[in-house]
Parts: sequence; structure tokens; C-alpha cells
Amino acid sequence: MNILLFGLRCVGKTTVGLRLSDTTDRVFFDTDSIIEKRESKSIPEIINEKGWDYFRTREKKVIKDVSKENNAVISLGGGALMDKENVESLKGSLFILLKADLQTMRSRMERDAPRPSLTNKDSQNEIEAIMIERMPVYEGIADIIMDTDDLSVYEVCDKILLELEKRRLI
Repeated sequence: MNILLFGLRCVGKTTVGLRLSDTTDRVFFDTDSIIEKRESKSIPEIINEKGWDYFRTREKKVIKDVSKENNAVISLGGGALMDKENVESLKGSLFILLKADLQTMRSRMERDAPRPSLTNKDSQNEIEAIMIERMPVYEGIADIIMDTDDLSVYEVCDKILLELEKRRLI
């Protein structure tokens, strides 16, 4: 069974995924990083040159590839699970939704490398619009919902591990 980490931008999917894979001795896949390697370009470059539709097509292919793994930790791009085919491809995995409040995500987004706009709005308005659109879908998919606000990566991983133990998954 794969462990999937998903959620909005800047909630800690990659950081938590790396730590969780180390802790559980599972291989780690970050779908955005795989796309960047396959394209030899950054996500912003791909979006600027070829657009969101092209990116989502590449993302779907990567998700089909990593879904064939077993006992992996997989970090998904922020919008990956808005596509029902991606959800279907990943069936049988444990879906862990990582959440953070608006201020936390905005602060993380501003200190990280530039990210391509999803809505052509400023960061706060973009996050709000995306939250309204995606969170109901994400909460419906999630097996576990984990808040990352004010927690270190180690604390988030410990909370996930406790949930996995409770469910007898590790």
C-alpha cells in the first residue's frame, strides 16, 4: 500500500514525504520533481512554455507510473487529485490530506521559489479561491486529515505514524 500526501500548495507535502519515507523505509516519489526531471525544466518553465493543459497531461502520466509502486510514499502536486482519473489510478493507497491555514500557506509561498499562478490573482486571493474550490473535494478523498500549522516536519510525521499504527498499517 502506498501512502499519498496531498493538499494545497505550501502545506509541506514534499518535506513531510521525504521525512516519512526515511522513517518508514519506503521509497519516495514527488510527482512534480519527476515531471521536472522528465522535461528537463522547472514547473514554472513548463507552464510558461506549454501551458497548464500540457502540465496536467504529463502529471497524469507520472501518476499512472508511480501508482504501480507498492509501499511508497508519494507526494502529489497541489491540483493532481482534482482529476478523477488520477484518484482512480491511485485507488488502494492511503490518502493523507495535509492542511495549513491561509496565513501559513501565504507565508510559506512568499519565502519559497516563485510558483506559476493558478488564477492570475495575488497570493492571498489565489489561495482563498483555490481553497474554496479544492478543499471540499480533498476532504471527500482523504482517509486522514493532518494539520501542519505550527508543527515541525518531525511532529507531523510522528502524528502520521501514530495514525498508521492505530489503523495497523505499520
